[in-house]
Amino acid sequence: MKIYKGTVKSKKGVLPDYVLSVLPDGADYSEEEPDFSDGCQAVEYVSPYGGNQYAGAVFLPEAEQQILFCSVDDQVEDKFYYMGSIISPSWDITQEFSPTKVGDPAPNGPHDSEDYEYNNQSMSYGIKTPLQQKLLFQEYHDPKKDSKRIKLESQRGHGLYLDDSSETNKINLKSAWDGASLQLRDENADKDPSQGPESVNLYGKGNVTFRSWGGHMKHHVRDGGNISMINNSTGGNAVSGGPEEKMASFGNVHLHTDRGEIRISSGGNGVLIDCFGSDPDQNIPYASFQVRSQNKIQLYASNGIDLKSGGDINIRSEGNVNIQGQEVQLNPTYDVNDQIGIRKTNDEILHEKNDGVPQHFFTEDPTFSNNYTEGRNNDPKLY
Repeated sequence: MKIYKGTVKSKKGVLPDYVLSVLPDGADYSEEEPDFSDGCQAVEYVSPYGGNQYAGAVFLPEAEQQILFCSVDDQVEDKFYYMGSIISPSWDITQEFSPTKVGDPAPNGPHDSEDYEYNNQSMSYGIKTPLQQKLLFQEYHDPKKDSKRIKLESQRGHGLYLDDSSETNKINLKSAWDGASLQLRDENADKDPSQGPESVNLYGKGNVTFRSWGGHMKHHVRDGGNISMINNSTGGNAVSGGPEEKMASFGNVHLHTDRGEIRISSGGNGVLIDCFGSDPDQNIPYASFQVRSQNKIQLYASNGIDLKSGGDINIRSEGNVNIQGQEVQLNPTYDVNDQIGIRKTNDEILHEKNDGVPQHFFTEDPTFSNNYTEGRNNDPKLY
């Protein structure tokens, strides 16, 4: 076998696919000859893996790349075969600072001698195409703190990171410039208290949509913590226009069904709906709780109904007002307030225990203080 050195002039020669046109060192070359016949040699591509007609690993060297190629002794035809590309260390990307070993640095592939260096040897291995498509393997061989990951990244920065490092065990699927991402964390994930181990984090700077076209959708906590739906929008990204357009475009939470029913049920502390705060844009001091129906509004309770207001109670009907009971008492001699209790949320009970200060929804109205009890909701007035 004889080994030669030359420069690739074209990845597409005059012969079938995977034949390189290579100019051997010392030969003459002219771009005006379309078949590269003067001095160029047809070199067949050799792959580390071939899968018959429709499969294989193909990494053709680029034009102007120096390669080694060879001829085989005792062959019937004079053929040349590609052996490998000559890589100069000067082609590695030079960096002022090496990337962190625990974050998500952008792939610098195909290979960088400054990346993940251990014992004075580079521990990064990769492939990069001319249009900056990248596949990078990083293995930082430190027995005290291992750092290893696989990164696949497109030209625009869309990426899939598989991280098996000791401090950042996770899968990260991201869009360009990290505008949207999906992170799947393992048991030994990075120390982020907002996420925690074995967690899923879906993030988007823009819209996030969950859609089931023909099936069910379920948010289910089997044996964990709470489910929260929070809208903290301040209007910074609201639509332009007047106050009406702005208020309709941010800060709202909608629950709607076209055909079925909306059920809210609780097997624990109950269903509590609080309205508080103000509207600074409209200069409205307080929010209100409003129930509207184009049919009936029905209230049923097996153990009594309590109503209390710090202001007037107004009842108006265009029909009859019917009140019936064993005895109807107006302004009874005893204080009805002694029979009315206000249930606290579990968060209010916890804050009261930790801070030693009563947590009441009606903090500014002393007329409701007698309706609360300290500690848990065990007051007989609540039952």
